[in-house]
Amino acid sequence: MKDFIKSEDGQAVVEFAIIAPILLLILCAIIDFGWIFSAQIATNNCAREGARFASTSTDYANASYNTSLKVKSVANDLIKQNLSTEVRFTNTQAPRNGDVTVNVTSEVKTLTIVANTVFGGSTMNLTSSVTMKVG
Repeated sequence: MKDFIKSEDGQAVVEFAIIAPILLLILCAIIDFGWIFSAQIATNNCAREGARFASTSTDYANASYNTSLKVKSVANDLIKQNLSTEVRFTNTQAPRNGDVTVNVTSEVKTLTIVANTVFGGSTMNLTSSVTMKVG
């Protein structure tokens, strides 16, 4: 009878059952953070490439449209579906000597329920803005 009271055979299982949800929560948070961070880097790259393209463009009439096409061509599959681009020139007269600002907004879907709970939805909007000199 004494051996039965002092036996600790199920202790490890109980401890694991207590700590497993916390470990899964941390693992899901790491996965979502990496996914969203990768999408933000892709959004930043799209804005940078768009600003570079717009600053060297000589087709002033179609610069905004062509820049949007360039941004979509640079985007990877992670952010390509819901991507919007806004192009603003400080000087709209030819020759353009000023700045160009390219704002890129993308939407990325979260992977786990942890990010859905924290951010309040299954998608997250990411933005990036880059300004470059024209010319």
